[in-house]
Amino acid sequence: MKLTVGLRNVVAGMVVLTFVFLAGCGGGGGEAKGDPIAVAQQFMDLYYKQGNAQEAKALANAEMAEKIQATAAAATEAAAADQEISYILKEQSREGKHSYALFQMTIKKKEGEPTYKTVSLFVDLVEGAWKITLFDERTESKPHQETTKG
Repeated sequence: MKLTVGLRNVVAGMVVLTFVFLAGCGGGGGEAKGDPIAVAQQFMDLYYKQGNAQEAKALANAEMAEKIQATAAAATEAAAADQEISYILKEQSREGKHSYALFQMTIKKKEGEPTYKTVSLFVDLVEGAWKITLFDERTESKPHQETTKG
C-alpha cells in the first residue's frame, strides 16, 4: 500500500514537472514570439508613414539596415512632406522561419498626381527574432489593379 501511494506521488510529481518545463520553454519548438507580418506592418509605419529610419533599421538584419540607412533621406523627406501615405497588405505567406509580405502603397500629394508603389518584404527568424531580411520597392506607373486568383 505504501509503495502504491509513493509511486502515485512520484508520477504526479513528474507530470507537474513536465508541465512546468514545457511552460518555461514556451512549448513552441524554437519558434519566436510575435507575428512576422506584424513586424512587416510596423516597418511600413516606421519607414514610410513616420520617416523614422533609425527605428525601422532595428527591425532588420545588418545587411538590410545598411540599405535602409542608404535610402533614409528620401523616406524622411517623403514622410515630412504634406501628403497622405496609405498601404494595404496585398499578399502574405509564412512557412516555418520564413515569411513574405507584399504591400500596395499610395502616396497622395497635396498637389499633383499620386504615386503608387509596391513594397516586398521578406521577414525571417534570425537569432530568435523576426527581422526584415529583404526589402524592395517598385514605383508603379498607374494605380494598383484588383486581381483575382482562379
